[in-house]
Amino acid sequence: MSWISRLCETYDNCSAGVLNASTEKDLLPIGHTTQYAQIEIVLDADGNFRSARALDNDRVNGENEAFTIIPCTEDSANRTSGLEPHPLFDKLQYVAGDYSTYVRDKESGCDEYTANLQRWCDSPYSHSMIQAVLSYVRKRTMVADLVSTKVLYLSESGDIMEKWTGADEEKPLLFRQTAHPADAFVRFCVEITGLPDSRVWMNNEVRERFIAYHTRTLSNTGTCYVTGRTDVPVSRKSAGKIRNAGDRAKIISSNDGTGFTFRGRFVSPDQAMTLSYEASQKSVNALKWLVAKQGYRNGDQVIVAWGTRDEPLPPICGDGVDLWDDLMHDPDATPETREEFASRLNKAVAGYSAELNDSSNVTVIGLDSTNGLQGRLSLTFYRELTGSEFLKRILRWHTTCAWYPLFRFYRDADDEGRWIRFRGAPSPADIAVAAYGPGLNEKLKKTTVERLLPCIVDGKPLPWDLVEATSMRASRPFAMEKWEFNRTLGVACALTRKYYNDRMNDRAEFEGYKEVWRVELDLTKTDRSYLFGRLLAYARKIEEYSLYLGGADARQTNAERFMLQFRKRPDKTWDLLYQKLLPYMSRFRTKGPESFGNRCEAGMNSVMDALQSSGGFTGEPLGPTYLLGYQSQMNQFETEYQIMKTKKAENAKNNGVLEP
Repeated sequence: MSWISRLCETYDNCSAGVLNASTEKDLLPIGHTTQYAQIEIVLDADGNFRSARALDNDRVNGENEAFTIIPCTEDSANRTSGLEPHPLFDKLQYVAGDYSTYVRDKESGCDEYTANLQRWCDSPYSHSMIQAVLSYVRKRTMVADLVSTKVLYLSESGDIMEKWTGADEEKPLLFRQTAHPADAFVRFCVEITGLPDSRVWMNNEVRERFIAYHTRTLSNTGTCYVTGRTDVPVSRKSAGKIRNAGDRAKIISSNDGTGFTFRGRFVSPDQAMTLSYEASQKSVNALKWLVAKQGYRNGDQVIVAWGTRDEPLPPICGDGVDLWDDLMHDPDATPETREEFASRLNKAVAGYSAELNDSSNVTVIGLDSTNGLQGRLSLTFYRELTGSEFLKRILRWHTTCAWYPLFRFYRDADDEGRWIRFRGAPSPADIAVAAYGPGLNEKLKKTTVERLLPCIVDGKPLPWDLVEATSMRASRPFAMEKWEFNRTLGVACALTRKYYNDRMNDRAEFEGYKEVWRVELDLTKTDRSYLFGRLLAYARKIEEYSLYLGGADARQTNAERFMLQFRKRPDKTWDLLYQKLLPYMSRFRTKGPESFGNRCEAGMNSVMDALQSSGGFTGEPLGPTYLLGYQSQMNQFETEYQIMKTKKAENAKNNGVLEP
């Protein structure tokens, strides 16, 4: 029950402006839910019809005018069959008294709706807006009024038209927003002198009075297992719409009286647990709010981390750019050097740690369902940590799993996307794609993310099969586009580095963590696979440089085409690669010893000498660490090229030569 307690605590800490909720990312008052309305009716203070219009469900500047926060009961929020009206706003089937005149194949619920609204108006918690709505509904002219204002249309048989039969360019807005106009959802505006806002659904006093009225109508009482209070109204049905507006899966349920829920354990659900109406509403509304505001979504899977005082948290399933861009908003300044990365990471963590400390409570929850948006919603992951410990673990992940370069598609504020490269840790979603390819199914992607959560939050070792899967895909550049290979290679190196460093440190405390495998090229590393990886990088660079000298177009090199074969049988594959390199090397052997090509050949020979002298030049398959040697050596080539380019520009400037 601790997760419910944390959600209730969060709701209490963040509910100061709850009655002012107006958007999809606001915390809702208890006894309220969300709905997208299709029709808006305007009334005067006496309940006389003024006007009506169809609502546009398309977003404008991120807002949806059809979004409506409505009062609800447990029964109306969970209705699946039968007639159970919402207290105030509802479908035409419930609020239109003349519905049966125009829809003959569906039972009207207007009598039940009117009776419920009458009881609210007769209570001490009535409101002039609600009384105006009741007066109008009693006239039973709603459908006729909507037809007269050309919001609804009638077919030749006199029924509500369900499918527009006219020209497409003349199609009314309602027919573009819903496939079933007869099921349109209706909300009301009431224009009353002295009230500046006629929107009933936005009136704080109406919301407050409904909460007071509804809680006093609840008759079932008992002990709340969360708050410990006795003789309080208890909840029988948990609210839905946790992951989105169409989500009907319940996180708390006890209505399976004929299945295996109680058999051999309890006679009634109350013997298992009782939850007060207030605690149920607070916990679900808080969870909906957190998921909408900061949840990570992967299909039906949702992962959300939060502080009970709504402290800002680093994204738990983000990559390095997500971690610092939330504070810096400058993707073009992504760090490329070790020092820049450490500085940026420390600044980002310092920004969060200003509000997260040992007294802060952070909760991480994973949610998923086996039946889409129906059935039961399960907690697949749950952890509670102090704020400082949470930050420490996030910092450990982003430091120990960092690599350069990683690639991601970044979308600008003007919605134009571009690829950027950065130093940092990959996201769990990118790891899943790197391991199994972009065509992986949703189930496998969700499973991979779930398996990585303990590695991020608990510091557990990476699963070996993920390390192996990413390294094997990174060994097949011939099967991918260049951009996909580069992205896969970066993720594979990040996982490989972290896996072997964690093994060497045996899960030591982060303060004493030793970086055995580094991002930068390590010339002292004698690991056989690492040296073979460097050798492969030299083979690629020599061929690329030779093609450049010959004026040929860039193409995939032999080193890249033979990469998988090289991993399986490095000795024989290298002999083949070396023979193919001889014609390329002959193009620059006549140049001076300081030329780039000759320096590459000398470096390649020194790596070969190290392998042969250590007895490592054998046919034994290479481990994933060969990718670290390969990519680090390629990075070193890039660094040397940039240094040479800078020196050349400086010399040209000093000699008075303008660079083209």
